[in-house]
Amino acid sequence: MTRTTIGIKSKIFSCLLITFISLNSFVQAENLKNSIANTTLNQFYDRTQSMQADFEQLIRDSHGKIIEHSYGQLIFSRPDKFIFEYNEPVEQKYVSNSKTLWIYDVELEQVNIKSLDDGMGDSPALLLSSNTNVYKHYDVKNIKLSAQSLNKGNSLQWVQLTSKNEEGTFEKVLLGFKHHRLMKMKMFDNFGQTTELSFSNIQLNKPFSNQQFNFVVPEGIDVIGSENTQ
Repeated sequence: MTRTTIGIKSKIFSCLLITFISLNSFVQAENLKNSIANTTLNQFYDRTQSMQADFEQLIRDSHGKIIEHSYGQLIFSRPDKFIFEYNEPVEQKYVSNSKTLWIYDVELEQVNIKSLDDGMGDSPALLLSSNTNVYKHYDVKNIKLSAQSLNKGNSLQWVQLTSKNEEGTFEKVLLGFKHHRLMKMKMFDNFGQTTELSFSNIQLNKPFSNQQFNFVVPEGIDVIGSENTQ
């Protein structure tokens, strides 16, 4: 796995953190009642305290060519606890217990340990760590997309988040919902690449213990960072 691929996945992971965690304050937005898009997101976050799902991920270059096809699993439990794991074609895992972030690269036999507040190092991470209201960073609206553009995903209800920050990691994020479940995400970065995640085998509000989100470093693995971060 190249460093470029790892960098792409870190950006994708940052964006997922925005979506799943940093919007905890979303339901308190002053203009919530005046926007259908806001209501859609509010219903999802209000009804989804935890989620477990498999995902399929496609990354396309600016010409639409697939440059990576990955599979994995996601678990999150608000606030700020998650496991985001790639299984194929390479193994990589991100784990947070709400304070500490572990980034485990199986191929490199290496674990990075950071505080969650400092874990991402770009604007999406800052949005996560400060739990800032989404309207400070995104314009939110409902959109309709053609079947051709979404590969038959037009039956979903789509919400668009457009970054207000020209230097943000992603210019735009599309969220596709069905019966208040998040089924798809499409992310558009500043280099013309798009990343699409499709979720399946979704389980909502399943109870998870806090211990499940504490990562145990395997023997013989190089560790970067301090365990005291926990």
